[in-house]
Amino acid sequence: MIVHLFDDQKFVDKTINNFDKINSSINRYIVFSNGNKLKYVHNTDRVFVLNNSSYKIKHEIIFKDCNLLVIHFLTPLKSYIIKKAPSNVRILWSTWGADFYNMFHNYNIYENLTKRLISKNNLFQFRKLSIYNLYHLIKYRILPIKNENQVLSKIQYLSTVLPNEYDLITKRFSFNPKYIDFNYGINDFDTLKQCSLGKKVLIGNSATYSNNHLDIFKKIKNSNCEFICPLNYGGQDYKQYQKLIIQNGTFYFKKKITFLTEFLALEEYNNMLLECNSAIMFHIRQQALANIFQLLFMGIRLFLNRKSILYNYFLDQGAIIFNLDNDISLLGKELNIEEKNKNKLFVIKLRGKKVIEKKYQNIIDLHNI
Repeated sequence: MIVHLFDDQKFVDKTINNFDKINSSINRYIVFSNGNKLKYVHNTDRVFVLNNSSYKIKHEIIFKDCNLLVIHFLTPLKSYIIKKAPSNVRILWSTWGADFYNMFHNYNIYENLTKRLISKNNLFQFRKLSIYNLYHLIKYRILPIKNENQVLSKIQYLSTVLPNEYDLITKRFSFNPKYIDFNYGINDFDTLKQCSLGKKVLIGNSATYSNNHLDIFKKIKNSNCEFICPLNYGGQDYKQYQKLIIQNGTFYFKKKITFLTEFLALEEYNNMLLECNSAIMFHIRQQALANIFQLLFMGIRLFLNRKSILYNYFLDQGAIIFNLDNDISLLGKELNIEEKNKNKLFVIKLRGKKVIEKKYQNIIDLHNI
C-alpha cells in the first residue's frame, strides 16, 4: 500500500484523482488538520483526517499495510512520523520549496528591502536562535529537519519541483536518496487554444516575504500599468505582511493596484489572470510553479528574478521570459502569437498531460519494487 501524507491544501483533490486514475486500490490518503472539517479538500470519501499534532498521532492508521510512505511537503509532524516509521516502510519526500529553502540560512532568497523588513521580524529572528531548536522539540517532539540525521537517513527517495534542486538539498542535508521524477500537474495542459487577455500586470502569488513585493514596487514605481496583487494566503504571520504590502502598494500606485485578500475558486482565479497580459514573479527561491506554468500557457508575458534558480532553468529549456532589469519597457505589453505559442509548447513539454501521467506512474512503480 502507498500511503500519502497531505495537509489540507488546494491541490490535494486533483492529486488524489491523478493517482486513482492509475490505480486506486493501492493508494491510501491521509490529511492532517486541526479540525474534522477540511477547508480545501472536498474528496472526503477518499481521505482519512488525522489530528495535526505529534502528541495525538495515530500511527496504526498510517503504517497499516504500508510499504511506501509519500511525504507531500515535509512538516515537523511528518518528520516525526518518518522517525517512527517501521524499517520495512520505504519513504519518498516530495518537496515543494518552503519545506527546505527556509533551512538554508546561507542561501539568500530576499532582495534588499525585503531583507531589511525581515531583520525587524521577531519570528524570523527567533528561528535563528539556538533556543529555537528546544522550542521546536517541545512543540513538535522533533528537531528541525536539518538537525535530524535519523530522519534524513530513512528517506530513500526524493522528488523536487526542479531537477537542479536535488543537488541543493542533498548537499545541504548530507544525505543520498534516489531521485524520483515527479510533479503534481495541477492543471491539464494539452491544447494550444488562444486566450483573450487584458492589460493589467500580476504581481506575485501570495502574502509571503519571498515574493519580494517591496523590491518589485520600487522597480516599477514609475509604470503607468494597472496591477493585481494576490495576497490571499501565506505563512504564519501573513496577515501582518498582507497589511504592510497593501499600505506600500497603495502609496506607490494609488487606485491603480487591486489586492486579492479572499480565497478564489480555481475558475475565478484563472479568469482574474486573463485580465493581465504580464506577470512579475520576483522570487529568488523556486516558488509558485503551478501559477507560473498557467501564466505561460495563457500567453502572459512573464518577468522573473534574474537571481532565481528558475530563471536560467527556463531559459535553458527554451522559454521566452523577461526580467525587470533589462526588459521593464515591455511591462504591460502583450506577447505576439509566435511568442505565445512557443511558451505553450514549452509548458506542454514540461507539464503536458501525458508527461504528468508518466511522473505519477514513477511513484506507482515504486510500489512494485
